[in-house]
Amino acid sequence: MKYNILIERYAQKQIMKLDKKIIPVLKVAISNLANNPRPHGYIKLKGEDAYRIRVGDYRIIYEINDGIILVTVVSVGHRKEIYK
Repeated sequence: MKYNILIERYAQKQIMKLDKKIIPVLKVAISNLANNPRPHGYIKLKGEDAYRIRVGDYRIIYEINDGIILVTVVSVGHRKEIYK
């Protein structure tokens, strides 16, 4: 079962501000969530109905809605800044 991917506008703006070398890597990681929204190493965030995956020093924060088969990317950023 393949999930649809929705990247919120805020996350899109965050991605565009990042280093041009990491953007393609992040896009591949996000597109891989369509096939497996719970990949090896994913973690559920405490106090939130969201998950995160690591891509080097960057983090992708996303929500999974199994009812409508949707993964929503909420936030993307460097590990030092993403949780603020």
